[in-house]
Formats: sequence, structure tokens, C-alpha cells
Amino acid sequence: MGSRRIVAAVMKKLVMLISALCMLMLLSNCSTPQGTSEGPVVLDIGHYVGMGGATSQRPVNGQRIQEVSWWYQYVYYTRKVIEHYGYKVYVVNRGNAPRDPQLAAWANRAGVRHLGKPDGGRRYPSKYFPDRVACGIISADYAIYRRASCAVFLHHNSTRGWKRRGGSNSLIICNKHNGNLLAGCMSETLNKYVLNRELPNKGIKCRVEVRSKDASRSAGWMNACDDAGIPAAVVEAAFLNNAAHVRYLSNEASARFYAQAVGYGIVTYLKRYGHTPRHYRADTNQPDQGSYGYARESRRDPVPGARWLW
Repeated sequence: MGSRRIVAAVMKKLVMLISALCMLMLLSNCSTPQGTSEGPVVLDIGHYVGMGGATSQRPVNGQRIQEVSWWYQYVYYTRKVIEHYGYKVYVVNRGNAPRDPQLAAWANRAGVRHLGKPDGGRRYPSKYFPDRVACGIISADYAIYRRASCAVFLHHNSTRGWKRRGGSNSLIICNKHNGNLLAGCMSETLNKYVLNRELPNKGIKCRVEVRSKDASRSAGWMNACDDAGIPAAVVEAAFLNNAAHVRYLSNEASARFYAQAVGYGIVTYLKRYGHTPRHYRADTNQPDQGSYGYARESRRDPVPGARWLW
């Protein structure tokens, strides 16, 4: 009888040990946060103070617009629109907090969280998916950390030459598996209320473009968010080498309207498709076209800490 009790006790402990090991394995497989429909919206101000992105080639209305400073000033209005509809918002920037009093005031008003990693344009790997590599990828990692409902990277675009007349090819970049609906809603809103309405663009509408190949612009952010099931998009709809676009963005009222329109596009997505099932990367050991080393640039210029799956 005593031997049966001993065997039973041993079996009970064995079952508990197996259960504990199974739980440990489950937790280790869930170490990467995944996006949820109830998560916050993460807005990223592109570039950072000291490396401010595109600048209008000529002054219009007495102003030369720079990407980073413009979004510091107007992201507040994007945020307020989204919060008005009951969604939580985090605004981030990859750099350090600005010392300029005006930029600091705008950052404080918008509640910008500075991630403290000005990278000088150097690429580095994602914390969660180290085969995804890009400069500024810390902002994508922040969206993953927050289990965001979506992540939107706020930029302006520019090409060579100063356009006095004519339109520019406005676009919203998105990730391959999760971002089309988000980008579609944003481009739809900009086409309906801004482009060729408030903002002349010679009939050219905002289009959607997927970016997913290693070393292509914005692809690292898009892929990292995609892997975690987070819809992501990059706003590249206004061009700072286009006189009409700069004139529009330099006007206080129309600039606010543009920033609000971006917010309405995000809200439209959340209301229509916020609970659409997400796509998650099935096997992080399996490389794809977005994995570090696929592009010649990655093979030519090694990135410390990047994971090579090829």
C-alpha cells in the first residue's frame, strides 16, 4: 500500500513538472508582443532633430518646410482626431527631445515620446525580429512593444527638381500582409478631402504601394510590424519639391486640415476593419525577401547584430 502511495506521489510530481515545462515552452514562443484590435495607435514622427528629412527646396509664403519640424507642429491635430473617437494614441520619435524652445513646446503639446536613438542614417536590426533591418526601426519595435492596433509613420516626400506646376505621385506605403486596408482607408480619405480638392495635384490621386524587400525604403519597419500582426503605413502624400504642395502645407489652416485628414483616415480604418483577423509570421527562422541579406546592399555592408537566415 505504501509503495502505491510513493508511486502516486512521484507521478503527481512528474505531471506537475511536465505541465511547468509546457508552460515555459508556451511563454518562450510568445515572447514577441502581437498587435491587437484593442491596442493603441502609434504615430511616428519621421526622422529626428539634427537629421530632419526632406526640406522644401525654395521658400513659399516665406517658409521652407522641413519634414520633422512640420510634423512636430501638426501631429497634435492628427492625435486629437483619433482620440476624439475613443482610441488611445502614442506619438513617438526615434531621436532625442529637441532643445529648440518652439519644437520642445510642440513636442510637449503632442505628448511625443523620444526613443533616444538618433542613428545617423545607419541601419540596425529589430529587437524582436533581428532579420528585419532599417534605420529608425526602433519606432516599429515600439509599436510591437505596445501591441499596437496600427502604426503610422508620418513623413513628407520629395524628388529632384523644383516643380512650379504639375502634380506629384502621392502615395501611402504599407506592409505586405496587414497594411493594405489601413493604407487604402488613408489614401481614400486624402483623395476625398485633400488631393485635387484643397490641394491641387493635377488630377493625380494618392496610391498605395507595398514595401517588403530587404533594404528598400521603409521595408524594415513594415516587415517588423507585419511579423507581429500590426497593420502599418507610411504617409508620403505631400511633396516638398512641389510649389503647390509647399504652399498648402505652409498655410496654418490647410496644414491643420491635412494633419486631421490623416487622423480621419486612420479612424476610418479602425471603424471599418479594426477587428479584421491579423496575419502573423509563422516561422521566424524562415527567410523571405525582406530578410537581411536578400538585397545586395545588405551583403555588401554588414549590419552588426542582424540575423542572417540565408
